[in-house]
Amino acid sequence: MKGQFEKIGPMKLPSRIAGGTLDLYLYTFKSGDNYFALKRGDIEGKDDVLFRINSNCVWADVFGSARCDCAEQLHEAMRRIVKEGEGLMIHAYNQDGRGISLQDHVKVYMEQDKGYDTIEADKRCGFKKPDRRNYDEVIQILKDFNVKGVRVLTNNPHKISSISEGGIKVKEVIPIEAVEVDKYNMAQLYMKKKTLDHDFYSFDLEDPKIKKLFEESLKKWSHGEYDSYQWKC
Repeated sequence: MKGQFEKIGPMKLPSRIAGGTLDLYLYTFKSGDNYFALKRGDIEGKDDVLFRINSNCVWADVFGSARCDCAEQLHEAMRRIVKEGEGLMIHAYNQDGRGISLQDHVKVYMEQDKGYDTIEADKRCGFKKPDRRNYDEVIQILKDFNVKGVRVLTNNPHKISSISEGGIKVKEVIPIEAVEVDKYNMAQLYMKKKTLDHDFYSFDLEDPKIKKLFEESLKKWSHGEYDSYQWKC
């Protein structure tokens, strides 16, 4: 297994986001894909490790895009792992846009700027599958840490099934809602729940107020002038 990747680490990462220090490892696979593993405490051989698979989202993670909840989920997961005292987050660096290139991710967002939802925008850019991610390499990293079972921070059932099919026990699923729905992110979050089956979001798809917010977000605010709160960096 170890012949399939190069592993460098750990380095100490004192994090203002997490509110504590994590051990960071870089995994580079023969496929060319890179992953950061952020570990807290002793997790080897344990079967109830607090865990998150976090896919890269440059627009949110780096630039603070209000269109999605990606950055807030990343931050919340890191904080929970530090608070727990032990846990693991694997950040999939090459999984932007549910598994497309940065160039294509820009093109998809340009289609969203025209008023198309995230699924239709993907189709208009030639992507038949709305989610292209594969978690086989994530499973290899979990096994490299000798993790036997996990409590997963996620709203995505596909990640749960992938972990289970990879031979890691899923002891618990912990939904992670890290930001309130609003006129900027509802276009994205509504479609995540409706079409991508991210069922753990608590809002009701049939609520007339939610439907109205979705339409307003889709047609204007998800790509309109931002006038809400700012992160305190």
